[in-house]
Amino acid sequence: VAMLIGVVITVIVQSSSVTTSALTPLCGIGVLPLAKMLPMTLGANIGTTATALIASLAAFTHDAVHVALCHLFFNIIGILIWFPVPIMRRIPLGAAKLLGLYASYYRGFPAVYVLVAFVAVPGVLLGVSAIFDSSVAGGVVVALLLIAALAGFEFWWLRLGGCFRVLSEEARRERQEALEAADAELGETQQDPQTAL
Repeated sequence: VAMLIGVVITVIVQSSSVTTSALTPLCGIGVLPLAKMLPMTLGANIGTTATALIASLAAFTHDAVHVALCHLFFNIIGILIWFPVPIMRRIPLGAAKLLGLYASYYRGFPAVYVLVAFVAVPGVLLGVSAIFDSSVAGGVVVALLLIAALAGFEFWWLRLGGCFRVLSEEARRERQEALEAADAELGETQQDPQTAL
């Protein structure tokens, strides 16, 4: 149901960014649980393909319809990977909680995350693609070096405690307890509306 709500809202406003941006503050203040926002966001991703589908049908060329259908099926396959299996659903939910935790301590973290995720990583991958175009052997070497660097970072981050150098285990625990207390207080207020007045 939540996924259909996301689809309908996004088809109406023609922007998944508007839908997601409207839901994020509600999630931040605890009105909308994170687990309920995930299907709405996934639905918004499906809804945003409606614009491309309508435009492709207006142009009605093979390439336009092809690209619009690729956009639609890319989002559907993403949903089939991340949503139906509860274990897989925990990955984006855990990542969202972790990003929120870091953002609550470091105000500049969201900007850094956006720059890394949407500028640096695509730029590096585009560079690797260009290296492959000029030399397959060079591209393979650079790709293997990048994979080794990523594996080394993950090992340091997860196994050697690198994540606790960014934010200590004690600080994580304190913030989690504060969040649980705020959620409990919000739950009490929602159950008894008279106490909110």
